Amino acid sequence: MNLLSLLWHLQLTDTELDDKARRLQEIDAARTSASNLEEARTANENARKRLATLRAQLHDGELQAQTLDTKIKGIEERLYSGRVTNPKELDGMEKDLQMHKRQRNALDDKLLELMEAVEQAQAHLEETTRTLQHLEAARARELEQLAHEREALTARLDELNTARAETRARLATHDDALRLYDHLRQTRGGRAVVPLKRDACGACGFAIPTALIQHIREGNALVVCSGCGRILVSG
Repeated sequence: MNLLSLLWHLQLTDTELDDKARRLQEIDAARTSASNLEEARTANENARKRLATLRAQLHDGELQAQTLDTKIKGIEERLYSGRVTNPKELDGMEKDLQMHKRQRNALDDKLLELMEAVEQAQAHLEETTRTLQHLEAARARELEQLAHEREALTARLDELNTARAETRARLATHDDALRLYDHLRQTRGGRAVVPLKRDACGACGFAIPTALIQHIREGNALVVCSGCGRILVSG
């Protein structure tokens, strides 16, 4: 390879290295970030807690209903047994009975609402559980795919780093060219070497004089674009 071919090969290698390294960072970030899965887990846990709370409230209400039923039954037994004859006491028992019955009726309405809420909460929990299971399965597949891609990327990066070192070694006798290349890589967004495109710079479009195009095609001397300063190679 002549000088410009080596520099172009180095540019292609470095560009692929940049792309692969960037993708590796994206993969590592994706492997540690699963916001939608965490949101689904939180929603599922909240649904589970909500159902547990409603069931506890329903259980407490059913115990209250049992207590009221016991009181109502006891009062009715005394009231209609004939053992109590005092009018004032009978009146008090009748008032207590009506009060407990009102409480029992109100409690029935509350229990009905709670039963409906429990049913809805159960359905919501089942829905969030299905969503979570779906996301967990998808996440497992994604992690497996990312692991395979990462393994392939790591192997390719090793190959590219070896190729880069070999190319730079072959350019060791061209210190000025390497220094210019490294400087342009840092100051031109990673693109130090660009091919001609219709006798113009492939990066900025600056027209290249015909006399310089022949030097570029021969490939043994550095020619830089007067517009952007990049090293030019034949397309």
